[in-house]
Amino acid sequence: MKILSTILIFSTILFANDELFKILEYGDFSKAKQMISEIRNEDTKNFYTAVYYMYNGNYSVAEEYISKISSNTKFSEQEIYFINYIQFLSQTFSSGYKKFENEHFEVYLKDRDIILADIILKVLEQIYKFYGQKFGYYPEKKVRVEVYNTKKEFSIASTLGEENVGKAGVVGICKFNRIMILSPECLPFGYRWCDTLAHEYTHFILNRITEFKYPLYLHEGTARYYDTLYRSTTPLCFVIGNLNLLLEAKKKNEIIPFEKMKGSLVYLDSQQQVELAFAELSTFVEYLINNFGEEKFIEFVKNYKNYDEEELYKKIFGVEFKNIISEWYKSIDKKEEVVKNYPGAMADFKLTSAEDEKSLVGLDMWQYIELGDKFFQNKNYNVAIYQYKKAQKEQPYNPVVMTRIAKCYILQNKYDEAEKILLECSFANPNYVTTYELLVKLFYEKGEYEKAMKYYEEVLQINPFNWEIHKIVAQMLSDLGKVKDAMKRYEIVLILNPTDNDTKTKYENLKRYLEYKQQF
Repeated sequence: MKILSTILIFSTILFANDELFKILEYGDFSKAKQMISEIRNEDTKNFYTAVYYMYNGNYSVAEEYISKISSNTKFSEQEIYFINYIQFLSQTFSSGYKKFENEHFEVYLKDRDIILADIILKVLEQIYKFYGQKFGYYPEKKVRVEVYNTKKEFSIASTLGEENVGKAGVVGICKFNRIMILSPECLPFGYRWCDTLAHEYTHFILNRITEFKYPLYLHEGTARYYDTLYRSTTPLCFVIGNLNLLLEAKKKNEIIPFEKMKGSLVYLDSQQQVELAFAELSTFVEYLINNFGEEKFIEFVKNYKNYDEEELYKKIFGVEFKNIISEWYKSIDKKEEVVKNYPGAMADFKLTSAEDEKSLVGLDMWQYIELGDKFFQNKNYNVAIYQYKKAQKEQPYNPVVMTRIAKCYILQNKYDEAEKILLECSFANPNYVTTYELLVKLFYEKGEYEKAMKYYEEVLQINPFNWEIHKIVAQMLSDLGKVKDAMKRYEIVLILNPTDNDTKTKYENLKRYLEYKQQF
């Protein structure tokens, strides 16, 4: 497809009508429509009308306007890019994507991603209410959310390209008046996709509140600081492993200057650099809120479009920007008290293949893990634990090691030992899905269904494509007499694993039971 040759240049594009694109980006569609109506050249008007409909999510109509443009018209490279991009969107969303909607959102899912429909709509409503109350802004129209079920489609739709998406670990973007995320199924361990929705929605409303004037360092810092607060009373973004990156960078004088983040974090050198940047920017926002109050910070955000940056820092916080930066930099050292107690905790990297798990432990440790895995496969759990604990001496809170030890304990019915290590692991590594999957299995085996369901919710927010976990939950719901809920989970299992005959039998038995009950 021609678009592939032009898609990667978007980040450097300056359009002939740059002001119109900014207006569309912060959602003033009536003003954009007025500007387009004043364009005299018919082909140029058709082009910008197509862009207008693209921003509105009406890709087929956008493509119709593209088709009206004379073949003799000469366009710039940038305009050709958009023509191809609109055609890509129109073709992509006519190939199996289904719309699911509620009062405030319309979500587009395809194939196996339809299992996300109920949870994504529920979570988006939580997000809408929380951030609306927090920032005092509610979008007038439904917000469009697109979940791409292949890395290739996402890399094109996001305009970032496959190389940048893979290198930086990008899983979401807010652009063109919509939120785009990568399906969690595209990563072997998933990722906190619900928090990513919250993160991108924060970008969405910040664009509107500040009329697209909020700088990237504040955009990313604000979005990261707030992206877990819809589900927690305190920010959960300060992952121990990421704070360790921040502390190490300060010790080595390798803190990334905010000026280097003006373009986009995706163009930093690696995932490690991206996570370091997020740690810097979120702790900067934390510093502002802790020292001047959240009310002042929200006031700062709302006034950003009307003031020069340096002037606004002095007006709202009463301190010059350079002095705030200096004090924030000093405050980083306080994070040492948290980090020092959890050696080996993992930074929040996105693993693109199962083999990447090795990168979380290092070669010295991996030799013990690999040997332990061989004993585990032969059901020699005591010797497997012995090998895993050799690795654990190097990094006591490494989740790869901790979850392997816990798995052995569960199979030995040593449930208390397994629970202890898994709860420690979940605190030190809150985004590592294997921990929660094992907690579901552990509490199912113990018959503590309420606790199992609690950790099932965590699994859903990271990797909802593990059919075995859905099957366990279906069995628990069936045991509790919640037949309809059990059947829904079995339906998910059959979408993810259609050849599971045991599930087919259980589903049909419950179906017949309901039919029998309805007779009376």
